[in-house]
Amino acid sequence: FLATGTKVRSEYMATLEHHLGTSLREKNGTIKVKPTLQLATNALSNIFVAGDVNSLPGGAKYAVKAGEQAQLVAANLITMINCDTKSAKPVLQNWDGSVMNMIAVPIGKSLGVLQASGIAFGKSCVGDIVVSRVKAKDYFVSKRAKEFPPNANA
Repeated sequence: FLATGTKVRSEYMATLEHHLGTSLREKNGTIKVKPTLQLATNALSNIFVAGDVNSLPGGAKYAVKAGEQAQLVAANLITMINCDTKSAKPVLQNWDGSVMNMIAVPIGKSLGVLQASGIAFGKSCVGDIVVSRVKAKDYFVSKRAKEFPPNANA
């Protein structure tokens, strides 16, 4: 996507890499993962990496994708906990990248920029109409209301 500038902060992995004698990060600093979002080393298969810091393709670098990845990690952890490892290896879910890589940025109630899979629609009929109808109404607050109930911190 067109937005750039995120610097991955994974220096904390250096000590673990030194101890294991192997690199756990790509050259750009992202942490290598398996499709199950587990750390890409069998020595530490109980460690999962979700969000921008993992080595998945750039299309997965959105907050909503990190939330989806966290749900997959939770499901895989539950599977691992419930599995009798003496008789079977747990069958974990793979991250499929989700259905659509899209970002919509509203600019007020009637303008906006929409970027889908590398194609930007800004200052155009498509961008303005889609963003104003899809996101500018309430900035997806209604979609996230269940995740953040009003009295969650009470």
